[in-house]
Amino acid sequence: MPARSYRFGLLLSVTLCGMAVLILEITATRMLAPYFGNSIFTISSVISIVLAALGLGYYLGGSLADRRPSAVWFFSLIATAGFSVLLLQLFNALLLPGIAYRLSLISGPAIVSLLMFFLPALFLAMLSPFAITLLHAREPDRGVGRASGLVFFWSTLGSIAGSLGTGFLLVPHWGIGSIIVGVGSGLVLLGAAGLWLTRERSAIVPLGLALLSLICAGALRQVAVAEDKSVVYAADGLYDRIVIRDMTLRGRSARILMQDLSVSGGHYLDDGSMAFDYTKYYGLYRLFVPELRAALAIGGGTYSVPAAILRDSPRAVVDVAEIDPTLHALARRYFALPEDARLRNHVTDGRRFLHDTGERYDLIFSDAFGSLISAPAQFSTLEFFRLARARLREDGVLIANFYGSLAPDSRAAIYAVLRTMRVAFAQVYVLATAGPDSEALQNFIFVGHNAADPGRRVDLKEVAALELKAPQALLDAHAVLTDDYAPMEYYAANAIRRYDAATGRRAAPSRSRTP
Repeated sequence: MPARSYRFGLLLSVTLCGMAVLILEITATRMLAPYFGNSIFTISSVISIVLAALGLGYYLGGSLADRRPSAVWFFSLIATAGFSVLLLQLFNALLLPGIAYRLSLISGPAIVSLLMFFLPALFLAMLSPFAITLLHAREPDRGVGRASGLVFFWSTLGSIAGSLGTGFLLVPHWGIGSIIVGVGSGLVLLGAAGLWLTRERSAIVPLGLALLSLICAGALRQVAVAEDKSVVYAADGLYDRIVIRDMTLRGRSARILMQDLSVSGGHYLDDGSMAFDYTKYYGLYRLFVPELRAALAIGGGTYSVPAAILRDSPRAVVDVAEIDPTLHALARRYFALPEDARLRNHVTDGRRFLHDTGERYDLIFSDAFGSLISAPAQFSTLEFFRLARARLREDGVLIANFYGSLAPDSRAAIYAVLRTMRVAFAQVYVLATAGPDSEALQNFIFVGHNAADPGRRVDLKEVAALELKAPQALLDAHAVLTDDYAPMEYYAANAIRRYDAATGRRAAPSRSRTP
């Protein structure tokens, strides 16, 4: 084979393999999210395991390349890497649900990442030192430094393409299983093509095994989906796995929306009423705002709160800032959201919308949640609360839903948010929906009042018994949360550990109280 063609083949191979590494790494977090949430623990676990595999793979690949510097071994490793990726999909379809639900939300991602992603990343990492050795052996006059530079340049370029392509093309248009099968099959075909060109006809063996795995993986995935009759809709969204499920809740038929692990809302099928009690607290605005003219909902979910506001306030206009572009249409189709010109849907991040909008609101209802039981950090900080207050009209209110516990070892999130809100708002109220003396995991409804008279407190009337009244000394022991320091997922982890220890089973995070 001419030197130029040989060099092109090696560099094209390392480019495609570098692309595969990043596709797998990004897709891995989406694969684990339905079981462990798309949390900092999941992301850190995947990155750490992949880095460990890459480090060991570079070492083993270099050692093997010194002993057996042949193109046959190089392309055999590519085919083997592809086969390991296809085995990963088999693991995902067949074994992951049974294993993942037995593991903690905190340590589970690391364990599963080690089982699933270590081997494919290891084989892919072995290819770079192999390519450097082969390239230098074929063109010794160029020097090992130049050979290394070429390989790492093209491998990194492939990784960049894989990272951007996964986020902007693959995930929005393909399912996770299809991405994994596509990467695995592509690697096997690449390895087989290289072996064929090197006159190693045994390429048909790994290719046949890969195709068999592809067929089995697809069949198993279809069986897994078909078995669950309660699922009305299931698809990979831009940010998480979206599942709409019909179930029995408190003795009534209900339809719920789940985004990864989070229950994002639902309604009863018999009368369309809200299935989760915490959502009724949006109506607290009536104690502060006599006539609602403009409202903003941060986080759409099933759009039950925006629909209720439209129904209760015939003259109000409701903006909804929902970052997932599919949820509005799903709410229309599955949750009876009416078509109403007064509802203006904005596909954007809620905080970014607050920054960019020139509107002023009587009510801002914040119900944005991450994959664990905490709100995303950017909706918990002093900067966010000050921005929200700046977008409120006089006597307008921010109502924010948080989830946590008042137990001594897990109450930091609630008290830190309360202390932070008191810096931004003159009047702050907190309702503990299960009671201010309960240490159970529960919803906490925070109300920040942009009071015309900062010294006037509003009578909470029939919900006054739920108000959490924390002494200032207790609040002072907790941090004011800022964009620079807001460890909300760490606080959530403490609550999850306590729940695990108390019940002997894994917590089920949601926006609402677990039914």
